[in-house]
Amino acid sequence: MTIYFYAHTDNRTGLDRLRRSAALAKELQKEYEVYFMTTEFRSATYAKQMLGIKKAVGIEDFRNVGTICERGDILIYDSDEHNEAIHQEMIDYFGKFIRISYDPKDLPKVGEILISPYIVGENIINGILVDMVYFKDSEKSIDKLFFYGDSDYEKRMLEIAPKLKDFQMEFLEGFYFFVDMEERLAPFFTTYHSYEEYQEFIQAARTFLSFSPQSALEAVAAGAKTIYIQSKEDDAYLSILERAGIKNLGYFDVTHLQEALLSTSVPNKAYLQSLSVEKVAKRLSEYLKSNS
Repeated sequence: MTIYFYAHTDNRTGLDRLRRSAALAKELQKEYEVYFMTTEFRSATYAKQMLGIKKAVGIEDFRNVGTICERGDILIYDSDEHNEAIHQEMIDYFGKFIRISYDPKDLPKVGEILISPYIVGENIINGILVDMVYFKDSEKSIDKLFFYGDSDYEKRMLEIAPKLKDFQMEFLEGFYFFVDMEERLAPFFTTYHSYEEYQEFIQAARTFLSFSPQSALEAVAAGAKTIYIQSKEDDAYLSILERAGIKNLGYFDVTHLQEALLSTSVPNKAYLQSLSVEKVAKRLSEYLKSNS
């Protein structure tokens, strides 16, 4: 049995969807053949080299999944690129259509399984997808690590970085950062780390700050005091982050950041473990076997 995945990735949306769906793919490929699709080829290579996915390819447009899959196949889909008509077409086309959504208002359509951190019920698998590697004990060698996110298309870090210089932080670059960003940002941080070291430095941070909600959850799993900087009003992750013990800074502000760093916030790993990707994979496998 082959399980196909598709995750939306590009230089504007980043890799949050890839990171969470790849966590599930890693668990499932212990038992099944997994074939992972991303929007473009570079992120597919990243999935194989950095996230432990055995087979991955970029397909340029989510509507091209049919060039890889056949009618009746199993697809796990993590994207909001579809409209209602295409959504129904995918449900009808695939033998099993499983959708990942962190929108608290989202409900499963007839014929699909929904993976959601918020809701329970029929045709729903309740869980939070964080790679199990982050739950392992790790040595904390970095006092404060700042990770904007995998994408900074608007180059907002050029405005933020000078305001962070006095905080003595280390910086982890994003996967889609422009090539000149290291030269322009490095002077404001004690150390500038390549995106290729992402996992190791997330695990090594005592305090972690980020605009990326998925990375914030990974940092909590690794045991870091975590501060999230909100970049948009309609943020589907907010309730999950709060329950995980993450301090939500709101929009970036130096005074609020200083207060957040001095505050006591404790990462709630137990919450993430109670809804772990390992449990999601087990429930999904049971569903696939009972409906094969």
